Amino acid sequence: MKSFKFVKATEGENSSTFYYALDGTKTIKSGGSWAWRNNNPGNLRKGKYSRNNGCIGYSGGFAVFPTPEQGEAALVDLIKNGYRNSSLESMIKHYAPPKDRNKTARYLKFILSQLRIKNPKAMIRDLTAAQLEKLVKAIEQFEGWKPGKTEVIPAPLQITMVMKNKKQTIVAYFVKTLGWIQKPEALQLARQGKIDAVVAHSRDGNPYLKTRPDTTVVNNLKNLG
Repeated sequence: MKSFKFVKATEGENSSTFYYALDGTKTIKSGGSWAWRNNNPGNLRKGKYSRNNGCIGYSGGFAVFPTPEQGEAALVDLIKNGYRNSSLESMIKHYAPPKDRNKTARYLKFILSQLRIKNPKAMIRDLTAAQLEKLVKAIEQFEGWKPGKTEVIPAPLQITMVMKNKKQTIVAYFVKTLGWIQKPEALQLARQGKIDAVVAHSRDGNPYLKTRPDTTVVNNLKNLG
């Protein structure tokens, strides 16, 4: 999978997750598990530990991270600092409470078996570095990491110039990689999401292209003519 610098994420249809890159590329992750779709192996929710580790949005009630590595870093931060003064038992009861339909008792039993610790009252702060690493991996394993489908949608093409008639009405557009195209074709491509503009209608009902509603000044069609 090609690597993009994701700056925003939202929940899409059918529990998918949409990632948006600086260049306008959109990546859709569907199927698989929430942990995989959100680059969030610990299934962290909204909070300071997800925010402090680069969370770019939320999907399914869980934080979304640009990469799985950042998602794991957030989990490590939460365990080492958020639960430092908690026991394994109290941590799991808070991390995966029964009220959220979690199998809390089973979760705790699994964690203890992976760490080879019999005492559920063992404190997080007393764990060795090796045990902390095993704890992170055990949580990730229990939360589930099942890959699904990834679809990359290229960024819409930019309009860089416009052509006007004697009445100062735009009749053609210059689109990167396509060259000059007439207004009807431009309208069609905009409806298909292939160029960076949206179709609007004048008071008399005639369609025209309008700048996509964002904060990018350079793609404002009014500044091109």
